[in-house]
Amino acid sequence: MLDDLEIKRLILLTASQDAKAFSQLYEKTAPLLMGVALRVTRRREMAEEVLHDAFVKVWNQAKSFDPLALQPVAWLSAIVRNRALDLVQSAEATRVESFDGDDEDGGGLERLLDWSDNGDAGGALDNERATHQLRECINELKPTERQAIALAYHHGMSHSELAEHLQKPIGTVKSWVRRGLDALRSCMDECVGLAR
Repeated sequence: MLDDLEIKRLILLTASQDAKAFSQLYEKTAPLLMGVALRVTRRREMAEEVLHDAFVKVWNQAKSFDPLALQPVAWLSAIVRNRALDLVQSAEATRVESFDGDDEDGGGLERLLDWSDNGDAGGALDNERATHQLRECINELKPTERQAIALAYHHGMSHSELAEHLQKPIGTVKSWVRRGLDALRSCMDECVGLAR
C-alpha cells in the first residue's frame, strides 16, 4: 500500500526538479499506475507508452499539484487515465480512418469485393470461385503491395502503423496500398468480364 504522505513529499520535490525524488516516485507508483493504464488500453505496449507520457507530464506539471486539495495517488491516476483515454481514442480514430477514404476514387477492399454480391457478377460466379479468384489476384500483386494490404485489412493496421511496422515513409506505404487495391480491382473486374 502506498503512503500518501510519502507520495505527496515526492511530488513536491519533483516540482522543484529533484530528479532523485522523481525516480523514487516512479519506483513507488509505476506498478499501480501501469495497472490503471492497462485497464483502459488493454494493450501492454500502449500502457507502457501511456505510463511514459504520464510521467513526463508529472515531471512538467508537478508544480500544479495542490497537496491540500488533492490525494496524490488520485492525482497521478487521473493523469494516467486521461492520457490512456486520449491514446485509445486517437488509435480508434486512426483505425476508423479507413484506407477507403485515402483512395482517390473512394474504393477499397470492401468495395472491390462487392462485385460478387451485385446482380451482374453475383449470378456468374459463386462465392467459392470468387474467393479463389481473389486469392489468384492477390498472388499477382507485388510482394510489397500484398504485404501492405494484408497488414491493413487482415490485421487492421492504419497507414501510420504500417509505416512504423514496415519502417517505410507513410507516403510509400499509402502508394503500395493504393496501387495494390487498383491492381486487385482491375484483376477482379477482368474476372467479372470473363464470367459474363
